[in-house]
Amino acid sequence: MTTWVSDQKNLFGELKGLSFLRKQESRSYPLILTNSKGISVIFLVIAMLLMITIGYVFSYLIPAKQKSVVFPIQSTQAFFLAQSGVEFAVRYADTQTPPWTTPAQLAGLTGRTRDLGAGRFTLTYTNVAPNLDTLISIGEVPIGAERRRVRVSNFTSFLMSIAYFASASTPVDYGSNNANPTAVAPPGSMLAGDLVLMIAQHRASSGTLSINNTGGQTWTSETQLSYSSRRIRLFWCRFNGTWTANPSVNMGSTTTNTVVMHVFRPSNANCVWQVDVAQFIGSYTAPASPYTVTNPSITTITHGALVFAVWTSTDDNTWGSLTGGWFTPGSNQYRNTFGSDQSQTHAYRIMTIAGATGIVSKNQLTLGGDAGARLIIAFRAVITCP
Repeated sequence: MTTWVSDQKNLFGELKGLSFLRKQESRSYPLILTNSKGISVIFLVIAMLLMITIGYVFSYLIPAKQKSVVFPIQSTQAFFLAQSGVEFAVRYADTQTPPWTTPAQLAGLTGRTRDLGAGRFTLTYTNVAPNLDTLISIGEVPIGAERRRVRVSNFTSFLMSIAYFASASTPVDYGSNNANPTAVAPPGSMLAGDLVLMIAQHRASSGTLSINNTGGQTWTSETQLSYSSRRIRLFWCRFNGTWTANPSVNMGSTTTNTVVMHVFRPSNANCVWQVDVAQFIGSYTAPASPYTVTNPSITTITHGALVFAVWTSTDDNTWGSLTGGWFTPGSNQYRNTFGSDQSQTHAYRIMTIAGATGIVSKNQLTLGGDAGARLIIAFRAVITCP
């Protein structure tokens, strides 16, 4: 009995201890839950502050970015304006009369400015060391704020102009020749890059005109006109710097034969010559008084192109009354008094601005009223790398 009571007391004590632990355990849970809710609130506040901060930063950066975008756009615009200034300088120099090709002439580019779009370009040309033969083009966007510049060294190498140099013929004006082939002694002091034109005229009812001795050159033969008792043909080449012999033309027979050579010089020898407008060639009937013979208008493609016109006749005519704006190279005419006689005359024009040449005419001043042939063609000089 005593033992059972003792066991009961022990059991009661254990149950009391368990009850205490449960009370302590039940008390600890609310404490843990209460602390967890507090930490969540803190994290929430921190997150909201971060979001507000990020939103503020973005609200500041986006307008700033929008404002800064204009700077690279203006910089690009200024660069292209500067490039436009270089192109303008080249064209401006080429369209002067005569074209500007020397440093003294190009000094006139300094200070020239043009408004273009949202800005402008300003040009400066200098030939003083260390900036020898240098063009500087400054592009500004907006006007008044320098943005970009383009510097072009050796500026004259980008320019091209064409000028008449000299002439030669067989025979000389009012001479006599029937040689076959007929050779021409070229003018002295020619330079590599010169354009050489040879006009062969043969008074006969048959025969093909062709280069006999090239003189070391590579010739281009334009289409021959063969009509009645007249034959004419144009040959041309780029002079390579050395004549190995006097060039000659096979005329077909020993009748009235004439070959005239004209030489034109480019301002830049590093060029190739090309046809700008294809040859127009044809015959004409005997004109009535005042014996005017016309060549048709052609339309050039390239600024600065050389237009060359030819008139021939079946008598030893003199020629004059050339249309204004055109020039006669060499002699006013080249008469050949052998046999039945013949004559030819020429004109040229530099088209500073590409376009229609207009009709060009000459008059048979003496012995007028003779039929003949005519042609007109245009050439351009294209700069190549040295």
